[in-house]
Amino acid sequence: MKKHVYSLIALAVLAGPLAFSFEDRIHFWTHWPAVGTALALTGLLYLFWDAMVVRRGDWSFNPKFTGTFRIFGLPVGEILFFVTVPYACLFLWEAVKTLLPPGTEWLTVQTPGLYAGALVFVAASWLFRHLGYTVLALVSVAIFLSTLALTHPALAGRSEFWVWWLVCFVAFVVVNGLYTALPTIFYNPRAIWGIRIGTIPLEDFFYNLGYLGLTLCFYLTFDGWFTTVG
Repeated sequence: MKKHVYSLIALAVLAGPLAFSFEDRIHFWTHWPAVGTALALTGLLYLFWDAMVVRRGDWSFNPKFTGTFRIFGLPVGEILFFVTVPYACLFLWEAVKTLLPPGTEWLTVQTPGLYAGALVFVAASWLFRHLGYTVLALVSVAIFLSTLALTHPALAGRSEFWVWWLVCFVAFVVVNGLYTALPTIFYNPRAIWGIRIGTIPLEDFFYNLGYLGLTLCFYLTFDGWFTTVG
């Protein structure tokens, strides 16, 4: 059973959001076409990236908690992670919009500001180009900010966006804290800053910001498209 811990945690993340996907007020199941499209686009990109850096040696998986079976160098639990975690976070997005008061504009965010932020992260990735995972994490945020600027720049100033990030952040600390505390993943010290919050490498925060943010951008874009077509 221990070798399936990684997969079981990933499935546990999915349990609540999937069970409440048919809740009358949220009716998340009606958004599944957009959810599936967004998960496929970001999932394939990040899985390819994941397999590449595992081959490069930036991190590896602990067979004690992930088993020894691999698909393109990745355990089943890692592949499940790229389905269950973004699904749960997109469900949380719809839950936040539905269950909280109507959102308001907290900040005025201009498109050039988002592009400028992306350039800062690109510059930082060049500065730390000798650290494989650090580069990946910083570039991930740059891609998210650029995509946000192209698709939904005003979203960055909305209250529901920041509430959603807060909820996702708390969930991330719990789940990723468990993953790294076991540990299910070994990080190459030559590929990261070496700064940790608890047991979580600082890069993980940037990586998840970029990954989940990009997934939300794709989801909102395709959800609007499917709604219009429907």
